[in-house]
Amino acid sequence: METIDIVVIVMAALASLSKLIDVISTILRVNVNTECNPIGVILFKRLGVKGGCWVTFAFWTIVCMGIAWLVVACGDAVDKIGAVVIYSVLTYFCISTGLYNMKHISIPLTSVLIRFYCWLDMKMRKT
Repeated sequence: METIDIVVIVMAALASLSKLIDVISTILRVNVNTECNPIGVILFKRLGVKGGCWVTFAFWTIVCMGIAWLVVACGDAVDKIGAVVIYSVLTYFCISTGLYNMKHISIPLTSVLIRFYCWLDMKMRKT
């Protein structure tokens, strides 16, 4: 196993663990009426906030680890470096979402995400 393989696995684990920040802050501070993500609202209405958050966390972890396994097993150096970059961005998203949920601190990335959720909600309501 090469060093880059270990870095891919560690970054996948870090991306998965950082999702816990998002999950815990959502459970503590968000309800169905204050959730910005329209897909999250649908999930929360069906499973409750806790259930929806833990289903999302399980899905997130399975996807992160599955992709890491595929990249380590079949990917070349470019794929592995790309995976590390993507996991870094996902980790940043999760931490920034947790900060927004807990302290309402909005960094530029969070602002873009909230605008996207508003656009998605508008599109989903039209259909």
